Amino acid sequence: MDSISRHEQLLRVFHLIDILFSARYPLTTAELKDRLCDRGVIDEMSDKNVRRDIEFLEKFGYAVKQTKKRTDRGTTCQAWSIEPGKGAEELKTPAISLPELLSLAVARDFLTPLAGTFYWRGISQLVAKLEQVATPQLLDYVEAHKEGLLVHPKPVAAKYRSRTLNAINRAIRNTVELEIRYTSLADQKPKKYTIRPEALVLYDGSVYIAGYRVAPAAEKPARAAKQPKAAKQANETQGRTTAESDNTIRFFKLDRVAEARPTSRTFSRSAEPVESLLADSITIFRSADPPRRYRIRVQAARARWACEKPFHPGQKVSPQADGSVILDIQRAWDDEMVPQLLGLADMVEVLEPEDIRDRLLETAQRIAGIYMCRHIREFEALRVGS
Repeated sequence: MDSISRHEQLLRVFHLIDILFSARYPLTTAELKDRLCDRGVIDEMSDKNVRRDIEFLEKFGYAVKQTKKRTDRGTTCQAWSIEPGKGAEELKTPAISLPELLSLAVARDFLTPLAGTFYWRGISQLVAKLEQVATPQLLDYVEAHKEGLLVHPKPVAAKYRSRTLNAINRAIRNTVELEIRYTSLADQKPKKYTIRPEALVLYDGSVYIAGYRVAPAAEKPARAAKQPKAAKQANETQGRTTAESDNTIRFFKLDRVAEARPTSRTFSRSAEPVESLLADSITIFRSADPPRRYRIRVQAARARWACEKPFHPGQKVSPQADGSVILDIQRAWDDEMVPQLLGLADMVEVLEPEDIRDRLLETAQRIAGIYMCRHIREFEALRVGS
């Protein structure tokens, strides 16, 4: 069994444990598959694989009991449950400390945007289980101290649909292309895109799909005219080429995804993980242009903020005698850096590259022009009125 198949089996087994432990009666193969499907763990699965997962549980010490169960049609079939058994190694009640329980309760607040999804259900079920083994005094203490930590801005509850997130996760897990209806900031209506999803990224209270866009295949001619064999083969090759993915990682904000549907077309995952692609980014920005070096002087009034935040994840800090700091950033993108630098106004000076100094000067002149024109118009109005 390859690593992907083993990973999928372990995921199913963890859910089977939870399903069987929480069931009030034995469950048949069909019922187990339905519940796994409801959780978004599987799309299709054979009865043989279910029995194999049950054998996996037995191998690792769970007392799985096999019984017969009558179906709605009057026939009997196999059903399973987990019960304490002689010689079986059962789960022990965990010892829960205050920091562990408090941290988990706060972590649930951070996952509030995922309310209604299996992420939210999973952590909520885990908190509920831990609360069953915690003492009432410990629970009261957690609630009292939880008020001392705020998450601001407070995430919006039930922000995303469980069905959409489940579909995206299946596409990522099974490395299949994903068809989405997406409305960018430049569009008024959603457009259809095909992407190769690599991961979900939680950034600034929102979830993004990190993936590569697949270029649409070449359109077929309206009338199938006869072509020489060589020309036909060339057109088919061109069609396959235009349907390939581009090389630029893109981030699709889940708030703007109207629909997500996994396809049957598989793809090979990128050799470079998304986490490493974001190592040079302040936000989740990515550009096809190569990054370049920046040297920035931050005034003393903002020096501590620039170091603590930090301003850029790859920065090297050189303190100066006057209290300012110089940030040396080896890899950064212009279109991401310029808006961040403008936000610091006169508290920052770009030392390198030289063309960015000119670009910021031109922008500052245009901004000054907007406000100067307003005052000139007010002065002209006063002069005419007098």
